[in-house]
Amino acid sequence: MEPPELGRPRLGGESGQTLPIIIAFLITLLLFCGLVIDVGNAWRAKEALQASTDAAATAAAGTLTLTYPPDTTAATNAAVHYGGGTGQRNPVTGIVSGSQTENVALSCKVQAHYTCTYDNTVDVTQTVKVPTYFLGIIGIPTITLSAHAEACSPCGEIPLDIMLVIDRTGSMAQNNKWPDLQQGLTQGFLPGLDPTQDQVGLAVLPPNYSSNSNSCDPSTDGQQSYTWTYTTGSGRRARSQTISTSKGYMSPNPYYNIISPMEYSYLDPSTGALVPSDPLVKDVQSCLQPGGSTSYSDALTAAWNELSADGRTGVQKVIVMLSDGAANTGVDCNVQPTSEDCMQPCQDGVDVANDLKTNHDVLIYTILYGPPSDYGACTDFTGTTESPNITPQTAMSEMASAGDYFDDPDPANLEGIFQQISSDMAAGTSRLVG
Repeated sequence: MEPPELGRPRLGGESGQTLPIIIAFLITLLLFCGLVIDVGNAWRAKEALQASTDAAATAAAGTLTLTYPPDTTAATNAAVHYGGGTGQRNPVTGIVSGSQTENVALSCKVQAHYTCTYDNTVDVTQTVKVPTYFLGIIGIPTITLSAHAEACSPCGEIPLDIMLVIDRTGSMAQNNKWPDLQQGLTQGFLPGLDPTQDQVGLAVLPPNYSSNSNSCDPSTDGQQSYTWTYTTGSGRRARSQTISTSKGYMSPNPYYNIISPMEYSYLDPSTGALVPSDPLVKDVQSCLQPGGSTSYSDALTAAWNELSADGRTGVQKVIVMLSDGAANTGVDCNVQPTSEDCMQPCQDGVDVANDLKTNHDVLIYTILYGPPSDYGACTDFTGTTESPNITPQTAMSEMASAGDYFDDPDPANLEGIFQQISSDMAAGTSRLVG
């Protein structure tokens, strides 16, 4: 008896089993493809959103040094203008209409040891929603993206070699000018600098001849070829610095007016506080005494000698000069009475300043300090009106770099002016933080 013939499998039944598997595979493949496309599109939008946020933050920070005090409304408007919203300068394409939001916050924040007085930092956060093409199938119609940027200006990132040139003539004892000057320097100017980047020195006019004009020891303070070492901080934060100069004054013939050569230790870099034992700080706070006559050009020359001797290659050189009146003398006028600094002391100051600006790229700020009644007239060393005639207002404004002349009738305004100068010097261009 023959065994029964086995039946062949039917194709229809096999197809019914594999079709759902194929459909599930195709759906899964479609979802994965959709995921790649949607995530890739979101990544593109994220890159554009970050670029837009960076641009908004740097544009806003850049406006903070256009005025002083900074215009925070203008900074906020700049951040919005350069943001990623519809109609703005850096729109993010392919987002859900109306989904873009932007938050702008301004603050005063220490940046690279730069201690601010007003807002110098802008934080921008933007969010958008990106539509999905395939993820919507599983209930994800949009992807929310966020980007953040922080930018500052001033940031204190620009190294500077700075010489202060301070008028200590007898008229500085009037109208509370000397105490206001000390406050302006210690509370407005020095705290606005970066002690890790900015060297600062001090020159005076007229020169510092004796202990009568400087209550600190004049035999060592700024003397030519003098070297000293001092330490700030303690423990792991201790920082020693050796100061030496070849351009200080040498009694009894102080041709150079330098009493503090350039150095960094005027501020504690960890706290931003003044270092009372620092020679520069000590000179400003307690040593200098008003007395003597005015010579613009010799003080400027002394400042340039120190910038040349102890300045760093490739670093911007700056002179900040304050005087409360007209120049009226020069050097050794009894010996060389026909020299320009003796016969035209105001004009000679302008000529020296123009040479420094034109041939040595020195940035010069000038402050004409106190009430105009104290300025006096530009005269030669004999007291005769300078010829051609020039006023101290004209001389000080022409000595300054463009836009860097400050006419300050009220000594009480000096702190704000020094804050503005330190802010302007550190401004440079805005930059992203981190």
